[in-house]
Amino acid sequence: MRPPGGPSGTRSWGRPCQSWAGRCPPVSAEHPAVRDDAAKPRRPEDLPEERYLEMTDYVGTVAIHEETWGKFLEPDPAVVDAENLHEVLGIPILSGHHADLSVFKGRNAVFDRIATQAGELKLDYEDQCSVQHYFDVFACVEREHAALTRLVDVGVFMGGSAAVLAGCVEPMGLELDLVDANSVFLQFARERVRRIFPRATTRVRMFHGDLPTYVANVLRAEPQTRALIHHDGAHDFNQVVKDLSSLYFARDRVHGVLLQDTHLRGSIEHFNFVDAAVYAMFGVGVKYEALGARYPQDSPVTHPNQWNGNYFLAETPEGMYVPFDSAEWKYPHPTMELDDFMPVKAPPAG
Repeated sequence: MRPPGGPSGTRSWGRPCQSWAGRCPPVSAEHPAVRDDAAKPRRPEDLPEERYLEMTDYVGTVAIHEETWGKFLEPDPAVVDAENLHEVLGIPILSGHHADLSVFKGRNAVFDRIATQAGELKLDYEDQCSVQHYFDVFACVEREHAALTRLVDVGVFMGGSAAVLAGCVEPMGLELDLVDANSVFLQFARERVRRIFPRATTRVRMFHGDLPTYVANVLRAEPQTRALIHHDGAHDFNQVVKDLSSLYFARDRVHGVLLQDTHLRGSIEHFNFVDAAVYAMFGVGVKYEALGARYPQDSPVTHPNQWNGNYFLAETPEGMYVPFDSAEWKYPHPTMELDDFMPVKAPPAG
């Protein structure tokens, strides 16, 4: 069994690996986004030590030292059709939450196909977003796809959003890049996609790196690309600002950005303020489309969870879609350079 080696890619910059801890607040039978048969979260003492490693430290001391950093990966033959994929890759499953896409069937033929094929998959995994978020992301892609050439999924974890985006690849004539600072999660997400949409994988790539590195090494070299970014990576205010700032330097190649967890709050040391980062970048009057679930004031998920104090703001959208054609950049200043937002290489851990 290979250990994950650190937090899930860009998902956890600047905060503990809350994908392992179950970023969603406490799972309960009343949680509208959790299936009745979802596995119960593990006890805090069962959580791996690496969960507490800050993402910025992980990138600088671990990920950036790997030979594959900043490059596209090849699929790992060891994961193909592996029976216990998460065990092969050393990924713990905590809540076992599966987003049931079938609840939105009957609204769009392409989404119906995605829901049907994803629902037939026999695989242990954990999803981090509500089914409403996945459907809203799909609806945005379906509406905007004529202006796009590529979808980019930043912070893939176990492939929840990647599975939905991959279902858009063939019918909409798009390609999909998976971006994560942890190669283990890239391999899991791609293999999940391969099992659901095997023909689409010829248009799916895995990039080992953070979003600024992807912009520097990929988007800046592809003037013909028109990308829609799904960002479920960093949740720390500072790193989200760095991520969005990097897109400024490729803004003519980016159609817009879909951000997840704009309703997330938690312990102060993790600075979970994705929405505040959006306002810092585009102003308090930023034009956006609300995405995902909203939870009522009395919902259990509006109270801090048992692992890291995470909770959701009541009556607040789970995500935002910010189209770049109407975005007014308040930051970065035009005199700044992309290098200002790149990860810093530190002495290797251990």
